[in-house]
Amino acid sequence: MTDNYEIRNPTNFVAGTVGGPGERIFYLQAVGDGSVLTLKLEKGQVQSLASHLLQIIEDEANDIAAAPVTNMIEPPNAVWTVGALAIALSEEPSEIVVVAQELPDQDEVEPSEAHIYISFSQAKAFVDHALFLMEYGRDFGRQNGHKRIGE
Repeated sequence: MTDNYEIRNPTNFVAGTVGGPGERIFYLQAVGDGSVLTLKLEKGQVQSLASHLLQIIEDEANDIAAAPVTNMIEPPNAVWTVGALAIALSEEPSEIVVVAQELPDQDEVEPSEAHIYISFSQAKAFVDHALFLMEYGRDFGRQNGHKRIGE
């Protein structure tokens, strides 16, 4: 069964995690039109999406202020796992379209897709929040040879 989604002008577009460092599960969530769309994805996909959105922001707009963003609504209930992400620029009005495609099952003929239309300020907020998630999840002390108390 194919579950396609289209969300225009979401009130929140954010990445979130569940779990501790090294065991986190990453999610992409868009809230809009009275619905919540949550998709499961990999940390590298969040990093890549943030990096590409940042490039678009830097190429297309000057002095973009980040839109307000709230944390992911929990508990997350992912409708499917993301296999591929793409970004496009919409012509009118000037928006960024984030396209997520489902990781296909062997039995599935055509994977599901989600098209999420965000503003440049929402993209900036996503980038800022995603970069925070990447840094927050690192255990810098253990990476530098320090042990937790009691280890």
